[in-house]
Amino acid sequence: MSVITAIPWNGHKAAASFTFDDASESHVTTLAPLAEEMGIKVTCFLTGDSYYFRNNYDKFLAMAKAGHEMGNHTETHPKLTQLSEADRRREILTYKKFLQDKLPGLPFNVFGTPYCDNNEDVQKIIGLEHYINRDCRGYGRITWSKEPNWLSMDSKAWQRSLNTVEEFQQIARDTNNAGEWIIYMNHGVDLDKNNDYSIDPDDLKAIIQQAKDLDMWIAPFGTVGAYHRAAFALKHASTSEDEEGLTIHWKSPHAKMPKSAPVKVNIDVDGNSKVIQGGNELLQNEDGSYTIEFMEQELKIIF
Repeated sequence: MSVITAIPWNGHKAAASFTFDDASESHVTTLAPLAEEMGIKVTCFLTGDSYYFRNNYDKFLAMAKAGHEMGNHTETHPKLTQLSEADRRREILTYKKFLQDKLPGLPFNVFGTPYCDNNEDVQKIIGLEHYINRDCRGYGRITWSKEPNWLSMDSKAWQRSLNTVEEFQQIARDTNNAGEWIIYMNHGVDLDKNNDYSIDPDDLKAIIQQAKDLDMWIAPFGTVGAYHRAAFALKHASTSEDEEGLTIHWKSPHAKMPKSAPVKVNIDVDGNSKVIQGGNELLQNEDGSYTIEFMEQELKIIF
């Protein structure tokens, strides 16, 4: 048994992430205030194909400063599998640098494939600068104990003509019962019934409320993804012992992981031991767990 083990979904039975593609005006005018009202943070995947985005970088930067996650969604929103390697690199890597210039201070270390068009060649380039990528090929349910393909994460896509609120609420119930993570994919948030890829604000609120009622961990795609990746990395932690006690070491699974990734863990220590990280003693949570900073990549147990 490992000395340290991550607790699923930050101590919740299940998790939910709400992602929104294409940087539409409705993300600023409707989604941002709706998310604030509901008390959640979302992920927006930004593409240069959006005229509104190209003229309102500051508005999406303001959303990021309010706690929402911004991800890379390519410069021109192409089908990446149909491009040459040089063009893929331009769409993915060069555009990431462009985004970092226009929205300074943001890492843009999560990706969303346009049209969910993906293969191994695409993933090789995405993985150079992003630790996780969202696709959409099924029900979007991610199992805690089975390590997924981090560069091809499934999501459940909303489409007005094909989906209903009741269907999405049932998916949330099924996800919660199975102890999984549901990744939702959306586009615009508006009342335009002619836009098949947008969602009515009241419908979105009902789906979010369902997740809240189930006490799911609602957090941005990259936040939950980093937590989940950290859990698998901790399975490979090593230990060393000296006269003071035990040091637990682990490695970050990807060079572009977030600078900070708090993880709730169980640590196999007796009541007289102290858990030290970064020179500070960690106190137990009410449930007996500890919240560690995964990106420190070690902690010490003083006997």
